[in-house]
Amino acid sequence: MATEGGARVTGNDAGRKGDGYGTLRLLFAFIVVADHVPVLTGIGNSFMPVKSGIDLGAVSVGAFMGLSGYFVMRSWHRDPHLWRFWVRRLLRIMPGLLVVLVATALVVGTLTTTLGKREYLAHPATWTYVGDNLLLFPQQYVLPGVFTANPYPSAVNGSLWSLPVEVLGYLLIALLGLLITFSRYRFVMVVFALAMAVLLQRMVSGQLELPPVLLLVPTFPLLQYLGMYAAGAAIWLYRDRLRLSWFGVLLCAGIDFVLYASAMVEVSRIFTLPYLVIAIGHLLPRRLWLPSWLTVANYGVYLYGFVVLQTLLFLGLRTPWLVALTAVPIALVLGLLSWHVVEKQAMKLRRFLIRRRTPAPEPEERGGERTEEIPPVGSNPQPAPATG
Repeated sequence: MATEGGARVTGNDAGRKGDGYGTLRLLFAFIVVADHVPVLTGIGNSFMPVKSGIDLGAVSVGAFMGLSGYFVMRSWHRDPHLWRFWVRRLLRIMPGLLVVLVATALVVGTLTTTLGKREYLAHPATWTYVGDNLLLFPQQYVLPGVFTANPYPSAVNGSLWSLPVEVLGYLLIALLGLLITFSRYRFVMVVFALAMAVLLQRMVSGQLELPPVLLLVPTFPLLQYLGMYAAGAAIWLYRDRLRLSWFGVLLCAGIDFVLYASAMVEVSRIFTLPYLVIAIGHLLPRRLWLPSWLTVANYGVYLYGFVVLQTLLFLGLRTPWLVALTAVPIALVLGLLSWHVVEKQAMKLRRFLIRRRTPAPEPEERGGERTEEIPPVGSNPQPAPATG
């Protein structure tokens, strides 16, 4: 399941010394946890001023989508086999998700519910919270009597909304990957990204009215993030022609700056944001890399960050900056535990489910050791259809 960022390092020791991509993932995970605070405390949608046109959480989700598209496409290229592909993908995200769902329902829920313990455990919604969210389609955001007195009572773990988009991204790579593998028509990935951009442009300009929810996911972020996923995959497919450079980073940032006051920036980010994060991860100087023993926590930070925030608010903490500063290190510790106790162990099952094979050779890249592919972090909580 590990994806590569440069020099060859094998197994779960991949990326031991760190790399640019893992560093970015952890930083984005921290940003999303912190940027949930304004919503959960009722002071706004993001720590960034509204006039800036930037929702830090939503941008961080897009960054994760672009990175996922890039590395999952790379994984498919190395081994274009449907069974092995889905085993790797699901072993990466599902065990950690199962544990956080059970821990939230049975530990956090039992301790914070306004219902009696027996009544809570006998309530069907306590158990459907685990089952529905594990299946991803549809999702359940509330537990009976849990966090009902919080400023934002509508979600116990609102970050989970983005996981279905990630799985749809896997499906996109599998379907178009098969076509690309057998036909060599790699431009189909670019066509898909362009199609998502056109639909989104029609949406934001009012020329096209779509239902608020498609495939049980809010329509706006679904189109935007699948477009970013495809753009990230296209960057991998065209790695022989597309140069990753600081000039390209500045150009993409300049495009977003020029369009920041326009709704069209949401369309342009389908292409600019994946390039930005992939190029920065590739070019980031080694002295700025965070060690991999730390960056492996980013998926766990995503899984637990929202619940940690809601728990701190339940305990009476209300000062936004203090909630953020307290939640981030707690989520980091839980993320490290999730990696070492659950995720890393679960990925060992690959040896029993996947027949050994020699991966396809790949060109060396500058950038560091191998890094684990991580699903994107959730942005604003989505207990009901909304933009991301």
